Amino acid sequence: MSELQLLPPPRRLRLAKGSFPLACPARLILPEGCAPGTIDLARRLADEIAAHAERTVSNASEAAIVCTLAPGACQSYSLTITPQRIAITAADDAGLFYAIQTLRQIVRQSGAELPALSLTDSPDYPVRGFYHDISRGKVPTRATLFALVEKMAHYKLNQLQLYVEHTFAFRRHPDLWAGSDPLTAEDILALDEHCARHHIELVPSLSTFGHFYTGLVSPRKQHLNELGLDASALPFSWWDRMGHYTLDCRNPESLALARELILELRPLFRSKYFNLCCDETFDLGKGRNAAFAAAHGSGRLYVDFLKSLMAVVREAGAVPMFWGDIVGNHPELVGEVPPDALALDWDYSADLHDTKSALFRKAARPFYACPGCCGWDRWSSDLDTATANILGFAKRGRRTGAAGFLNTDWGDRGHINALGNSHHGLLLGASASWNVGATNAASFDAAFNAVEIGDSTQSYTRLLREIGSAAIVPWKQLVLWFDPSPHRPATDWDEASGLPVGILGIDPQAAFAAYERIEAARTTLGRVAAQAHAQDPLALREALVGARGQALMQALGGLLVSLAKKQKLPRSPTPAFIADELRRFESDVSEIWHARNRPSEYFRVRAALLELARRLDRAALGLPPLRTKRAA
Repeated sequence: MSELQLLPPPRRLRLAKGSFPLACPARLILPEGCAPGTIDLARRLADEIAAHAERTVSNASEAAIVCTLAPGACQSYSLTITPQRIAITAADDAGLFYAIQTLRQIVRQSGAELPALSLTDSPDYPVRGFYHDISRGKVPTRATLFALVEKMAHYKLNQLQLYVEHTFAFRRHPDLWAGSDPLTAEDILALDEHCARHHIELVPSLSTFGHFYTGLVSPRKQHLNELGLDASALPFSWWDRMGHYTLDCRNPESLALARELILELRPLFRSKYFNLCCDETFDLGKGRNAAFAAAHGSGRLYVDFLKSLMAVVREAGAVPMFWGDIVGNHPELVGEVPPDALALDWDYSADLHDTKSALFRKAARPFYACPGCCGWDRWSSDLDTATANILGFAKRGRRTGAAGFLNTDWGDRGHINALGNSHHGLLLGASASWNVGATNAASFDAAFNAVEIGDSTQSYTRLLREIGSAAIVPWKQLVLWFDPSPHRPATDWDEASGLPVGILGIDPQAAFAAYERIEAARTTLGRVAAQAHAQDPLALREALVGARGQALMQALGGLLVSLAKKQKLPRSPTPAFIADELRRFESDVSEIWHARNRPSEYFRVRAALLELARRLDRAALGLPPLRTKRAA
């Protein structure tokens, strides 16, 4: 057996001489009163042992796996393997559950002979979560959510939040969710039960202040927009969905609407928490409430409405959570936040320059450290930034007293990054929040390659890092090229070419070089993936499709700028080739999208890719540049 790799890394691991020969049938002795989920997991362990073990009954009475409970720190356990037996001692049912997960990893790597060892383990953070966006384009199928829960549990994560702006089928508000293939009450109840069986707390998370786009473009609700405009007459805009449309917080109907939504959603969850979101209220005090903001400040607008929303959550029998960015920008008002409300301190930079941890600690307000997987606005995640961000936040959160760790996975502008491409960040967050002292980039990548990907070459994550960091042409600028928002300044576009200035400033030669680097890495990645034995084979396909998208964006950007500036085009790739590759690529994206997700808003991604191909063809043929008509 090669070096044993465990994720997350245990607190203490000592290898000993000898080994334990697996026997089948195996005797697995559990303490009385185990939770149903732990019993289910024990059965899975027995099935995995059966796949590796010699079928024998010799010494069956001695060759047992004995599990006991004994006092200790919450979620802690010890695991001892000797040539005669396997013994697990856990402080509680969660610790026993995690011990069995660790033993499953050992069995998978060791086969019929388990190495003798002693292991003691416990988490750094009592709460270790994953936050998944299901509002910016895609809504996962129930099967995908169940599989996500099982993966989280295997790597000892214990909280899940799903970001909902409009993708829940509220009974009285089909104008919120129509066309999005939303989750239903039955979906949530089933998912909550599945989470509970896997020692995961499913926390409701609902946008109730900012990011209210889908609600405020409804003719019935647009009068609740802070911005006084006829939003229902405007075409769809990714720019506005991300950057505008905040509730008019001084209109009593806004609170009444939020209250109705909260009270409908809350009873479906057994969690004691409710995340109100309340982040990025960009329009606050810039429209209907401009006079009030001028007299009293936008911070006063914010905190008063926040406290009203929190009162509703308490009425629903829950403890409020909220994203801490806005109140963190008004430190003088942090003391007005109720002392039990839990702030979510997010910062997705490599250097954590905008974290509010110190502020919340000084104010004695509980908070979670919230890094990100850095896959938004990308076809392939930026693993280098994500690694620095996740590891840095895990260490800082420990120093500043964070009550939990919530790793985020957003889906800005169509949620083009497939879920499998976030697995690296998901597992890194699990590892760092369990044992940050033993988690670094090199050791984690080696363990991820071995445990999750089954890559004996140990090159998979290196290639993902190369693909993720090479890009210089952003998806955001490409799709905002034809965005009809009335809120973007005219200076964002170049008059002569019609291109966004964010694209026009790109060096075409650098873009073509990035295309070549990514394509070369993708070719190698394909060979590695073909030999890998991944826990989730679809993730390998998603990585290859993501790498292709990352490469095509670079070639597309380089060609557009070269054509606009009348510069010499490379012999390869040609505009026609890239335009047709975009069309073929759309078919591949459709396949992996629908493998994990409901149709939801895939039609927007398809339209964007095909429009980019059409515009490249027009530019190559010298036809007049297309200019998106801005809504008035």
